[in-house]
Parts: sequence; structure tokens; C-alpha cells
Amino acid sequence: MSLRVSKKFFFLPVLLLLSHCASFYQTKHLVYSTRNSAFYRVPKDEIKNKEFIQEKFTHPYTFQAEKLADILGNLRFRKYTRIGSLQDFVFHLNELSTLTVDLKQVFENLKSEDCIMGISMFDQTQSVISNNKRTTFLMWIDSKGLNLVLGEIQSDVPRDTARNFFEWTQVSQVSLAIIPDENEIEQEKDQPFVFNKVNGYANKKWLIFPLKDLNQYQLKDRKFNSGKKGDN
Repeated sequence: MSLRVSKKFFFLPVLLLLSHCASFYQTKHLVYSTRNSAFYRVPKDEIKNKEFIQEKFTHPYTFQAEKLADILGNLRFRKYTRIGSLQDFVFHLNELSTLTVDLKQVFENLKSEDCIMGISMFDQTQSVISNNKRTTFLMWIDSKGLNLVLGEIQSDVPRDTARNFFEWTQVSQVSLAIIPDENEIEQEKDQPFVFNKVNGYANKKWLIFPLKDLNQYQLKDRKFNSGKKGDN
């Protein structure tokens, strides 16, 4: 009997630890959520690889939702697979129409030492056999501009998982370090963002958008030739 009890007390802390690790952002402050998005405030001291942040946050901040769409709407990425590569936009237009409105509200209410952890889930095809895609990111404002650090980019979310808010918001921490994966942000010559450097090297998932001249950001026509349909 005593052996069984001791085993239970041994495994309980382990289970609690695993639960905490698997739901890192669940323990943070959820500030706003919708059916397909979730926004958390994460203190700077709790950001993974926080030592790479050199500038002071300038929050709260006021954006127009339309201008956020101009800034984020032209971002494209390339996903490399075993059979080749596919190109698409990071955020679809229908996704942006609600995501930017939500981000505007969160930025206006953000505390000075917190950044935004965002999770966006969207099914562009919306067919009986299609799955939702999930994108995760950190976002904050400092003297250099709008910082966007991407984690997952359009990763598949199983249908059963997408029905449960707690399950589809189970994501890994977004790291500021350079971590190679199958996704790479593509930059055209006229796109005014820069890749932030980490230890002297460009982190192609950490983008900085200068905010001194917002007129330089304009949402472009999405019709282009690529390995994947991306005009919506």
C-alpha cells in the first residue's frame, strides 16, 4: 500500500511539470481571443532568449487596422519539403481583415514591459476536407519599429484539435534565436523591413518594420506566379 502511494507522489510532480511545459502560453495572461485567434501578454523577462532584445519597448501604441494590413499583408514565405518548395503569403486577406483589428486593440492596451504573443488559425479553403493552418508570433514596438518574430507559419491543425480552444492554442515558445526550419521569409527589393541580426547573423524570422514613414507600406495586388495559389 505504501509503495503505491509513494509512486503516486513521485509521478504527480512530473505530470505537473510536463503539463506546464506543454502549455507555456496557457499560464500567461490571455488578454483577448476569438474563435480563430488568441493574444497573450508576455513580460520581457519571460521571453525565450530575451538577451537578444536590446531596445526598450514603447507601449501602448496606436495603429490603424488598415495600416497594419499594409505592413503585414505583403509578407511571403517559402516552405521547403522533400518534393520541392511552395510559396504563399504568411497571412491570407480574409485572415488579416480580423487579425489586424484585434492587434490594434491589443497594442492600445499593452503594458510598457510586455510583448504580444499571438496565435492565428485560419482555413483559407474552407472545404469539407481542408484543415486549418496555424501561425504563431511575437510582436512588440521599440525605437527601431514594429518587431515581428515568427514561430510556426501555416502549420496544419487537425480538425479535432481545431474544435477545442485549449488544444489548438497549445504551442511552443517562439524563440528569438536563429533556428533553421522548413520555412523562410522572402524579401523583395522594395519591401522596407529588415531582418534583425542575432550574434551578427540575419534572423530571417525576426523582422523589423520602421514606423517613421507609414506611407511606405501599401498592400499590393496578390496575383503572382508561385508554386501555390496565393491570391486570396
